[in-house]
Amino acid sequence: MSAAVTTTRPTDHGLRSRRVLVAVGVAIAVVIAVAGWLVWPSPPAPVVLNSGTPHHLVTVTLDSVRLGAPAIEVTVTDRAGAPIDHGAVQIQAIQTLMGHAGQPITAVPSGEGRFRAAAVPLMMTGPWELRLSIDTHDCVEQLTLPLWVGG
Repeated sequence: MSAAVTTTRPTDHGLRSRRVLVAVGVAIAVVIAVAGWLVWPSPPAPVVLNSGTPHHLVTVTLDSVRLGAPAIEVTVTDRAGAPIDHGAVQIQAIQTLMGHAGQPITAVPSGEGRFRAAAVPLMMTGPWELRLSIDTHDCVEQLTLPLWVGG
């Protein structure tokens, strides 16, 4: 009697299946990497608020609007855009829902109509007001700017 001998050859089908699995795995890894990059938290960006009074244009820049004590820079110009260097600016942060008011902080002049307060405490999330008092020796003007503080 004779025995039948069978031989198996490697098929291209098995090799293709492995390549497809590798390609799918790479595609999934790329999608996860891109999604992670898109949702990764970025450092808070400065916030710029523009307003004015009858005599002045005012720009307020906060380092961030998160809990803490951000630095605040106030730029004051006359209505024609010329910087006001001869003056004083005070900033007071008020949490409107709780009625909490911090002490007014005197901003230090830094030239070309800019005044800087190194740290203005914002101790809780929610709505706040920044109340500015601008004393240019000719007049004292009050300005209130709304602000939302996040966590």
